[in-house]
Amino acid sequence: MSNLKPIKVPTSADVEAPDVLVQSTYQAIKDSILGNRLRPGHKLIHQTLAESLGVSRTPVRESLERLYQEGYVTRIANRGYFVAEIDVQEVRELYQTREALEIFSLQLIFKTEIAPESITALEAINTRYKTLCMENLSRERLMVDREFHLALAALSGNQYLRRTLGGIFDRLILKRRVEGFHDLRGIEPCEDHVRILAAISANDEQAAVGFLSNHIGGACARFTRYLEPGDAPTSSTAKS
Repeated sequence: MSNLKPIKVPTSADVEAPDVLVQSTYQAIKDSILGNRLRPGHKLIHQTLAESLGVSRTPVRESLERLYQEGYVTRIANRGYFVAEIDVQEVRELYQTREALEIFSLQLIFKTEIAPESITALEAINTRYKTLCMENLSRERLMVDREFHLALAALSGNQYLRRTLGGIFDRLILKRRVEGFHDLRGIEPCEDHVRILAAISANDEQAAVGFLSNHIGGACARFTRYLEPGDAPTSSTAKS
């Protein structure tokens, strides 16, 4: 729990200081979950969190309730709060929603004029992603993949869609254990991105949608296989 960073306590000059303190506490805990400093399944103890963040138990209690409502933590009667884990059904539903949103945003992109520098920016993100694809699966790699897809969705001009998609990525990433995940695809995910961008540049909507759908469907299939009982690789065979 010492990995949590103490938050800045509001001063008397702050407007509605109690609300500001609760928001700061909520954000600090959420950032620790997203940053994998608080890992899936970890029990969240009010007093420990309060001491680590330098606040009272009240903003911690309110923050945990909000995170519970948003699905970032779970609440078990007589046991307390825990960082949320993920099951196969939730993975499928998240990926189904992600695919629907990304394909819709891609279709919107084809109704607009895309500046060459936008494609160049996406290619730069994918270059960083390629380097990470040559290494073991890491949270950094997941975050750069998220960056690519959200930057692509942003080209649709629909910022609400992009924010919703960002929430889906956050849920998939924060609840995902990278340890033991067996991924031998090499740079294949990066090459998927290259194909999508090439189809956009060629104004080939059908090909772009097909590449994107296959890319997301493949990611869902690999993740669900990993979560299925008996299918997760042992530490002796895992690459990451």
